[in-house]
Amino acid sequence: MLVTVPTMDLVDGWDDETVQDAVDALQDMVLWEMSPQRWEHVNELMGLIDVAFRARDVGALRAAVLELEAGGVIRLGRIGSKVETKIPPPVFERRNTLVHTLTSEHRDPPEDGRDSSRPG
Repeated sequence: MLVTVPTMDLVDGWDDETVQDAVDALQDMVLWEMSPQRWEHVNELMGLIDVAFRARDVGALRAAVLELEAGGVIRLGRIGSKVETKIPPPVFERRNTLVHTLTSEHRDPPEDGRDSSRPG
């Protein structure tokens, strides 16, 4: 089953390109087939992406996204290696949660209480 997540507004004040790269890689994951050990590593990388995003650590976010993207490129196993599997349900759920976090449309209200989307 292919799940497509529409591109949403990214959280304000952030490196939009890096966040979009993360979202793109997360969306591609549904096509990957890997060993259980590789999926475990991908799950750990998603944890690093989440922590870096919440801490607003652009360098750590970029590093984790690059490693995740590389994981997708080298997802093919060796001949005779353990069976490759599609994305496991727990990894899929974490992926969905992370995509939601990265693309959250929630905005903090302006400090003066006015709606910033309306002209003043």
